[in-house]
Amino acid sequence: MKRKVRFTLVFDRTVRTATAALIASLEEAAGDDFAEVLRAVPQERLGEIDFDADVREFVCMSSMTRSFPSRLEALNSIKTRHGGDGDAPFESIIGGPHASGDPGAALHAGFDYCCVGEGEQTIREIYDNAVSGRDPAGIEGVFTLRDGTATGSTRDGIVDLDAVDPLPRRMRFPTYIEVGRGCRWGCAYCQTPRIFGRSERFRSPARVEEIASHYARWGMNDIRLLLPNALSYGSVEPGVPNCDALEELLGRVRASCRESNLYLGSFPSEVRPDYVTPEAVSALRKHVDNDNLVIGGQSGSSRVLKWLDRGHTVDEIESAAECVMSGGFRASVDLMLGFPIEDAGDREATLKLAEELGCKGARVNMHFIMPLPGTPLSDCRPRFLSDEERRRLDRLAQQGIVRGHWRQQERVAKSWLDREENGRNR
Repeated sequence: MKRKVRFTLVFDRTVRTATAALIASLEEAAGDDFAEVLRAVPQERLGEIDFDADVREFVCMSSMTRSFPSRLEALNSIKTRHGGDGDAPFESIIGGPHASGDPGAALHAGFDYCCVGEGEQTIREIYDNAVSGRDPAGIEGVFTLRDGTATGSTRDGIVDLDAVDPLPRRMRFPTYIEVGRGCRWGCAYCQTPRIFGRSERFRSPARVEEIASHYARWGMNDIRLLLPNALSYGSVEPGVPNCDALEELLGRVRASCRESNLYLGSFPSEVRPDYVTPEAVSALRKHVDNDNLVIGGQSGSSRVLKWLDRGHTVDEIESAAECVMSGGFRASVDLMLGFPIEDAGDREATLKLAEELGCKGARVNMHFIMPLPGTPLSDCRPRFLSDEERRRLDRLAQQGIVRGHWRQQERVAKSWLDREENGRNR
């Protein structure tokens, strides 16, 4: 006899896309029982839910590094509410970029299980094991603590994106439609190639069209396509966009979703500057509704770009912004400060690039480096901003040139550094 099982998927806006894919996978695994097996709960409402004594309950969370303290606080809160750590009437699972980069730290923080990497098949196997009365331990992609050590194995193989739904079909849970995974570039600060690999995979135009049209019929007014590099769709050569593939993808989605707005290349996607060509910009302009393209520039210093293994130059950042604006879009350029090798000249080069881009009509999204687990920069010490550099950024913000959350990100980076140093000093 199968045991009753329920999964509570906890989400906020930062993990809606990942949560949607897990919901879709569990829907298929549970079949007609999905309404009893699955519930999706916003994190701010987690304290309102109850658990059933005769049901094996799993509380599942996904987290990026900056939101991990919030996830841990939510977990501890419901543990306390429901009887304390040792008597909690549920088992906790954490996945996502932060847990994938450092499963041991996530487990020692208090989670029972940690899912590493792509989760669609893993969550289904956890469900299958649970209804048969078995534990998740031993499933590929699942880590747990044994004698204080994180033990488990990563999952072999990669997900065939055409074979899985990125969005649920029964539960209404609108979010972005993921059309590709992986990145051929190995930027030192980025988790994407470490989690999803450096071989780029794409959903076929027909599959994306079918998914988008399904959600359009449900009344989803905004169809947002998600790619790590929006102009890499179908590309086989580094730095060379495949405009035919891009045209087919966007043309098919646009034709089947005429009443919806179509977005690609604006937040949360971006474009690499070396992929920006007049032809590629024209293909986007013909079909999409976003009025801006986000260009991943990252630094105005050639030395820093080379150290990061970005694979493009400062000149290409400027050329891409000009090409984007000539093609009818506003250019929004992502730049980042705080890299550990930055000296005064590197930082001045980035700030100067921001000023020059602003004078040409572009907008700059300024960020501060957050060392992420599982990346080559995971153990680096950022170079924090001086008071004068903060004032300079504030002036650029007042002029409408710079926007972003660099102050908050700098505080988070410092908080993580302090936490790690305090842990080592205990």
